[in-house]
Amino acid sequence: MGRIFEKRKHKMFARFDRMAKGFSRIGKDIAIAVKQGGPNPDNNPRLRMAIQNAKGINMPKDRVDAAIKRASSKEEKDFQEVIYEGYAPHGVPLL
Repeated sequence: MGRIFEKRKHKMFARFDRMAKGFSRIGKDIAIAVKQGGPNPDNNPRLRMAIQNAKGINMPKDRVDAAIKRASSKEEKDFQEVIYEGYAPHGVPLL
């Protein structure tokens, strides 16, 4: 195919990799927001912010809807926030 194609292919796959990482990060944010406040973005400001972030990175609407549907299904467990306390080396407390 040629050297130009290989350079173009490398750039395309690097862009696709960045997009996939962003989509999965936003998908996790959407799932956490749905589990905390429900699937309605009008009543859930955290979900509304996650949807705005998804639009900011050009995430397709069907992927956003699928993430909301997956998180609000009955078989998923509820989200519970847990705080851990501990000590790091040299007696430094962590929260």
